[in-house]
Amino acid sequence: MIYRLKYEKRDEVKYIGHLDTMRTFTRCIKRTNLPIKFSGGFNPRVQLSFALPLGVGVTSECEYVDLELQDEIALEEKEIIKELNRTLPEGFRVTNVQKIEKSKSLMSLVKEAVYEITLLLGDADTEESCKILDDLFARDELLIEKQTKNKKLEQINLKEMILDVKTEVISYAAIRTTIHCLAGSEKNLNPNLVVELMKNELGEAVEDFEIHRKELIL
Repeated sequence: MIYRLKYEKRDEVKYIGHLDTMRTFTRCIKRTNLPIKFSGGFNPRVQLSFALPLGVGVTSECEYVDLELQDEIALEEKEIIKELNRTLPEGFRVTNVQKIEKSKSLMSLVKEAVYEITLLLGDADTEESCKILDDLFARDELLIEKQTKNKKLEQINLKEMILDVKTEVISYAAIRTTIHCLAGSEKNLNPNLVVELMKNELGEAVEDFEIHRKELIL
């Protein structure tokens, strides 16, 4: 029986990479009282399947992992959530559990995502900065160089992967850009490339930034 877990990755653990996140969940799930299903062979593993890996330094409220148990259990959703959160470290928090039929891997189901990119601007004019970014995202092309696995530089057009974008002032020294984009194994927008593009446009006005995954669309 497969249970789909939705969880948050908060500030306390945002610098933990994807592999360490997988190891953390594996260790913590083993410490629960749930009837975990293990793989066969000489090195049995907890049956876990994660969705789109989250970049280092990025927080999220919408991560997903499929957990396979030996049998359907009688526990209610809130009891399963409580049991999982009992063993997870601070910063990780399961918010929802759903029983599902056997399906394709989570990674193959991811199609779109929504990110919130917050720029901290110090003394810069936030209204003017919003206008500059509105003009930026209104262009027909958003070209930026990206390093490939072969260490070569290639130019890509981010505009092709952006479905919708909105920038607004959220405080006297910060603006937030919400981007709805393509995500997954076929086409995937790296939000760090968007930040690089924004910083190139605003220059030294950007003192710091935060990236938060608001939604992962399966």
